[in-house]
Amino acid sequence: MTSHNRTRRTARSAYLAALFTLTCATALAVAPTASAAPAASLTADVPLAARGAGTSVVYFGSLRIDDGASVTCLSGMGGDVSVSNGRATFVTDHKITAGVTYGISAWETGNCDAYIPQTGRWAQSLGGITVKPTTADVSGGVYKVRIP
Repeated sequence: MTSHNRTRRTARSAYLAALFTLTCATALAVAPTASAAPAASLTADVPLAARGAGTSVVYFGSLRIDDGASVTCLSGMGGDVSVSNGRATFVTDHKITAGVTYGISAWETGNCDAYIPQTGRWAQSLGGITVKPTTADVSGGVYKVRIP
């Protein structure tokens, strides 16, 4: 082996070693950190009707979701709602995250706890629950709640 070939081989080995070191260091530097908590889409089983104030009966219209940081109102009007045996099943694309406490309630109008000028009163709740789903609860991609 000539001296010239040995020098080229040594230079190439040094270059590959440096490239390997740089690649590994870069891969470690951009390695993902802990991922966000798992989440799932919410499906709610709610009463279709409930006794309201006095002798009134109120009917399901929306779902109110409070995660402690924000409140979301999802209208059942035109949404994915099916009815069976006096209950409504509302399938949403709203994400529920494991480890977060939620207050979930059903409301009579499509605007949750809104004022209804026609009746001169506030919308009424059909009931609600507080939940704190676990990772196992959301692992299937759908988190189901039942409001009594």
